[in-house]
Amino acid sequence: MKPDSHALLRRRFIAFALLQAFLLCLAIFLSINYFGSDIWSRRDSVGLILASAKDAPGWPRDMRLGLQKACQKRGYTLYIEDHVNSDDNSLAQVTEKLVKKGVKKIFLANPGYQRNLENIARQYPQVEFYANSVGETISAKIFNYSVRYYEVRYLAGILAGLHTRTGIVGYLAPFPALETRRDLNAFALGVQKVRPDARILVHWTGQWISAEKERQALYLLKHENTDVITYFAASQQLSREAADLGLDYIDFHAAGLTMPPHCIAALETDWTKVYDELLCTHTAKSTAHVYWQGMLDNVITLRLSPELTPREEALVIRARQELLQGYPVFSGNIVDRDGHSRCAEGAVIANSSLREKMDWLVKGVEIIEAK
Repeated sequence: MKPDSHALLRRRFIAFALLQAFLLCLAIFLSINYFGSDIWSRRDSVGLILASAKDAPGWPRDMRLGLQKACQKRGYTLYIEDHVNSDDNSLAQVTEKLVKKGVKKIFLANPGYQRNLENIARQYPQVEFYANSVGETISAKIFNYSVRYYEVRYLAGILAGLHTRTGIVGYLAPFPALETRRDLNAFALGVQKVRPDARILVHWTGQWISAEKERQALYLLKHENTDVITYFAASQQLSREAADLGLDYIDFHAAGLTMPPHCIAALETDWTKVYDELLCTHTAKSTAHVYWQGMLDNVITLRLSPELTPREEALVIRARQELLQGYPVFSGNIVDRDGHSRCAEGAVIANSSLREKMDWLVKGVEIIEAK
């Protein structure tokens, strides 16, 4: 008796399906053993490169935690490389290491990395690079990201102008770069809005992180009778030094409000929200190649100390509401230190000029140097 043709076809189909399943399992086994398990996470792998320790208080820790949370939310694997020098071949070596792990998106936390980034980016056309700086686009391949710190710097300036008793406020920053000048100018405009006669003393430390130079700068400002300071630095060490000297300060990092009582406010950045949006960004499909959001996008705010006077709190909150309603910080009559008009009454400085052309400082800013 001949077997039923349908039964024979069914057996052949089952045998073929079992063979396919066996071959698939064999391929997976061989891939894992001979090519490494990394191959399975390559599509969803992200890299973060830091100049200092990943747990260092301030920018390094805040950015690392923000990117970790964003990666966890989206199921991405995160590789972190810290203590990476921007002045030698370390960046190129670490980039190669990350690429070999299958990383397709690399975030750089130090603006200093941009000096060597273009040549590195050209070697890896399959990788998307995100440079932490807004001021210039190095190439069509590199995506620049930062937030509009100048908005909260303006509020910090208003608070400093209201809070100072001596009429002398201090500002520390690493270099007179586009971003640091923009933030400093916004701070100065805020101070002058409420205290036109105030002196705004600025010292450039020359480095993003340098405990010794920051300490020297604070002593210099205190000697000049400064009683309120703020700063732009990757580390939070400077705020501790300011508190030890009895200087009231506005912290550049959100954790400042958990510090000693000399902290009168702190800038808070929602790095999780920033990185979550950047993880969805594809540089090849983006035309602007710039991520630059601020208070209206709920990525930055100025947290106020509960110890402020009612007047200080009320005036800062009112200024914050004005910004949220569209008031432009860089508007109206603005004159630089050389007496040149940079903005006329009734005019507003364009976004492109804020990002790329702020090579000047507001009238009233004084640069001081160690003697």
